[in-house]
Amino acid sequence: MPWDTEFEAAFNPKVIAIVGASSSASTSGGMWAPGVGFITRLREMGFTGRIHPINPKATEIAGLKAYPSLASVPDPIDLVIVSVPAPAVPAVLEDCIVAGAKNIHIFTAGFEETGEPEGEELGRRIREIAHRGGLRVVGPNCMGLYVPSANLAYWPEGCTESGPVAFLSQSGRLAQDWAEYAQGYGVRFSKVISYGNALTLDCTDFLEYLATDPETKIIGMYLEGVRDGQKFARQVKEINRQKPVIVWKGGLTEPGSRAVASHTGALGGEGAIWSAFFKQTGAIRADSLEEIADLTMTFLYLKPPGGRRVALMGVGGGISVASADICAWEGFQVPTLTAKTRRELRGFVPPAGNSIRNPLDIAVALLNPTNFERTLELIANDPLIDVLLIGRHWFMTRYGPPDMHQKLTEVLIRFAKRNNKPLVVALQTYTDDPEVRSKQTKIRAELLGAGIPVYDSQQRASRALAKFIQYHEFYKTES
Repeated sequence: MPWDTEFEAAFNPKVIAIVGASSSASTSGGMWAPGVGFITRLREMGFTGRIHPINPKATEIAGLKAYPSLASVPDPIDLVIVSVPAPAVPAVLEDCIVAGAKNIHIFTAGFEETGEPEGEELGRRIREIAHRGGLRVVGPNCMGLYVPSANLAYWPEGCTESGPVAFLSQSGRLAQDWAEYAQGYGVRFSKVISYGNALTLDCTDFLEYLATDPETKIIGMYLEGVRDGQKFARQVKEINRQKPVIVWKGGLTEPGSRAVASHTGALGGEGAIWSAFFKQTGAIRADSLEEIADLTMTFLYLKPPGGRRVALMGVGGGISVASADICAWEGFQVPTLTAKTRRELRGFVPPAGNSIRNPLDIAVALLNPTNFERTLELIANDPLIDVLLIGRHWFMTRYGPPDMHQKLTEVLIRFAKRNNKPLVVALQTYTDDPEVRSKQTKIRAELLGAGIPVYDSQQRASRALAKFIQYHEFYKTES
């Protein structure tokens, strides 16, 4: 499938036609039905192009002139959205051919994913029509395209601020969830593509496009199945060199594989095969939406560290022991700081109740902004340390002067601007106190705004860091 200017128009449309548009949101599909629902979403996003509802039984929908067919629309159509009952979809695609409309998003469900002979036959028919007419079909059974720079989205609360992250998803719900969830991690998108059953365009087709998309620097994926596994592996290995590819593969278990078949009609695939895929391509493996968020944030904000030697800084002996174990399980070293560093720390950290070897259990530093900054400087200058991991649990936001958490946050931001070693924060809490939670949210936003990755736990921070380092080690080995 050639990726020419006609396909680019699907991501930056000037004219959108909505087939199946209704003058009432109470029809099948409710507010999700094109017409009132989708037109509203496009308007909320600030879409400035022309929208043409297609309905032979209406003359006006949502204040827009309605047309009886695609062929009757006076403008060249960049993107057609189809939301008619499944049996009517083949006729709509034939109309697309007549109208010369090449880019189609089929929102409608009811094809192979049903497992019914009628649905499978409909899928076969729309595939044949699409190939015959040279149509680029996204879907069916999907949410389609979200492109903030083009003010294009079909779900509520889409962020209009664009960024360098693309996301491919066979699940429309996950695509929407991720687009909303990622905002809390400072992630902004170039494109989000929900492609459902992938009857004509599969993930390999979209990867081909994203590989050369200048807006995209990181690619995330939720994948249930792929038609050409060898092509997919070749693509990912090549793209991954320049643009990290993060893959969450669904359907690796027997129950998960059954669910995949009923969701998009795809084959789940065996776990061993996919383990080999990750090993051979260097793609970054994620196992949840939360892990995709952690990994994407890590690749956005961090530069590669010089090694796997971590300095852990927190409060509490038990927490220090647990933190050291977690890092060791993820393949990190937690070396004792040099004698010089320990000697300088001991100049303002008393022996009683404090440990300065690594992990560092030094409450006296974490309750004094000046000492906190001095400690960070000394650790960063230690030649045995590659990464600084700061654990800020609920103690730091509940005790001490009311503005202490703000002062410590300012120290971290100031230090990060001049520090050459990766710095991450595990902002973990063990309380439901609303005041503490509110402070935590504020701290998180300020640190992310300064380009400092913030994780919800030590485990999540360590795992994301380990996979980030593994990615860079893979390509060092390859070269």
